[in-house]
Amino acid sequence: MRVRNGGRDAYAGIYYWNGGRPELQLFKRSAGSWITLGTYKSQPLAAGTQLKLMAVGSTIVFLENSVPRLSVSDRSISDGAPGIMIYGPGAVGNWSGGDVLHVTGFQVHYTGTDAQGVRSYQVFSAGNGPGPQVMRVLTPAHPARGVPHNFLFVLPVQPGLGKAFNDGLDTLRRLSAQDRYNLTIIEPTFGIDPWYANNPKNGNVQYEAFMTREVVPWVEKNLATTGREQNWLLGFSKSGLGAQDLILKHPGIFALAASWDFPADMSSYDGLGPDPAASYGTDANFQANYRLTAAFLNSRKEPFLRQRRIWIGGNRSFPAGMSHYATLLAKYHVLYTGESRSMGHQWDTGWVPIALAALQRDSIAFRPEDMNPLPEARVPSRNYPMSIRWLYK
Repeated sequence: MRVRNGGRDAYAGIYYWNGGRPELQLFKRSAGSWITLGTYKSQPLAAGTQLKLMAVGSTIVFLENSVPRLSVSDRSISDGAPGIMIYGPGAVGNWSGGDVLHVTGFQVHYTGTDAQGVRSYQVFSAGNGPGPQVMRVLTPAHPARGVPHNFLFVLPVQPGLGKAFNDGLDTLRRLSAQDRYNLTIIEPTFGIDPWYANNPKNGNVQYEAFMTREVVPWVEKNLATTGREQNWLLGFSKSGLGAQDLILKHPGIFALAASWDFPADMSSYDGLGPDPAASYGTDANFQANYRLTAAFLNSRKEPFLRQRRIWIGGNRSFPAGMSHYATLLAKYHVLYTGESRSMGHQWDTGWVPIALAALQRDSIAFRPEDMNPLPEARVPSRNYPMSIRWLYK
């Protein structure tokens, strides 16, 4: 991959018999010299085995039958073409090479389904790297009759498959949410703690773009059953903040969002230590594009003045932040449902069923024509319904 300079620069994947101890080998060829990037001890490859070498941003991956065997991060060679390299009087057949734009973008490979019916995919994205990330998908097996099919994007709060706060998709599965609400549930994973932002200093951390320009379009193309699905967001803590940023900034992509117990009043990009700073990159980026200020909300309120698209709840870990955000929503007549309940700061403490019920209720009343704003002059303020105030229970 990325062959240039007459073949003197490239990434190369090789199957080597190695005297009966076969290996897959990954190399970088630089100015004609070979540099080993990794080896994988394989079994003898059966006839028909497909080997694939991919370069996605800085991630270089060698796959065997769509299963990643070697993955490294290397930025040395940023462009070039696919090719075959032969030493001696060899010959090759049945090979193909994707164009450069295709292999440096976004790719998804199915890897299997577990005993609970959860599918796993390896996802390669220049904006969510380095290395492949896992995306898990749970589809309805016995959907409730008469309930429209929708998508629910579960936003994790840790990198990879971390479960320190329990597991969002598994919590939903145990509630039979996929069948009861006829949902295809999608849970992406990320290379670092996700705050769902684009970092101007790190090309591997473009998580807002990853969600809106890559994950959602792929889901809509490959997992839709009607073509009329709504996209719902569900998160808490940092992913609760992320869900609010995503729906406020992309009201034409996401229909509804439910956020639990999140730091809505965080005032700086490192307000909770180095974790958010690694996502936002700079305080200027956070202030201009992600901080939930009065100006931020006021400039984005129009699509949320005619119907309820936001549910917020919780007061255990961030009571001041939640109250602050509820006050802002009410001030700018943004319709929402608020629940102040003291439940644990993780997925499985009882708040998810409440959020799901709210999403379902708002989904029934949702009008797609109101996803994007109309000119303010066409919607008189006296016709705005009253917001539901922050409820203390």
